[in-house]
Amino acid sequence: MIGNEHVSTVHDDEIALVDLFRAVWDYKFLIAGVAAVCTALAVYLALTAPEIYRAEVTIAPVTESGGGSMGSLMGQLGGLANLAGLNIGGGGRGKEATAVLKSNRLAEEFIRRKDLVGVLFNSTPTDKPPTLWLAVQQFRASVFDVKEEELDGLITVTVDWTDPKVAAQWANELVALTNELQRTRAMDESTRNINYLNQQLANTNVVEIRLALYRLIENETKQLMLANGKIEYAFTVIDPAVAPEIRVSPKRTLMTLIGFALGCVLGCVIAFIHRGLKSQSA
Repeated sequence: MIGNEHVSTVHDDEIALVDLFRAVWDYKFLIAGVAAVCTALAVYLALTAPEIYRAEVTIAPVTESGGGSMGSLMGQLGGLANLAGLNIGGGGRGKEATAVLKSNRLAEEFIRRKDLVGVLFNSTPTDKPPTLWLAVQQFRASVFDVKEEELDGLITVTVDWTDPKVAAQWANELVALTNELQRTRAMDESTRNINYLNQQLANTNVVEIRLALYRLIENETKQLMLANGKIEYAFTVIDPAVAPEIRVSPKRTLMTLIGFALGCVLGCVIAFIHRGLKSQSA
């Protein structure tokens, strides 16, 4: 009994498969026509789509050591610094710089300096009026990206753009801008710390505290000189971006194959629908 049911099922599957091939054969010209139209449309889209090139720059966060006697000294006056809102010693520069690199602030400053609002919306038209906020979202969504490697700590900054030379230029400039913003912030912070420490120095006669303040002022002065003289303050460029010669999109061959496959599927669907309607009306 079970054997007969199995044979019957196999026989039904064979009949269904034969009907499928018969339907495809009967509507082969329709299917071929739909596939040809979809393929032609895919080829048109592939040829008219803007060519996008990707420039990459590899960077590494600058690390600094802040242990030893200076760490002990900052611990002695940590309460005083915290009450004044000071950030003495500049710890955590790498993490802070990475956050700035990924921030809307960096993209906004870059777009403002380069006057890119109109350029970005000319590249990707939109119904909404161009604004700086929308330009930042567009820039971060389709142009600028940051990827961190957990194992070696390296960071890759990528820029996708229609002009390969401009893509490389922007990638390098974004890293340079991050270094500039971090240098400026560090210089302002060290200057503020030195002014505060000098005020405290003038208000105390305790020898131990005065010695500690002198050493803190010395440390902040070194930080100020470092920020003022080091261009690659937050990130060191390991591999600068160069103009790429191979585009990342559009992938014309893949788009054509996908168009052909979708056309075949759509043609078969239309054929089966037409065949079903025809059999019902018969």
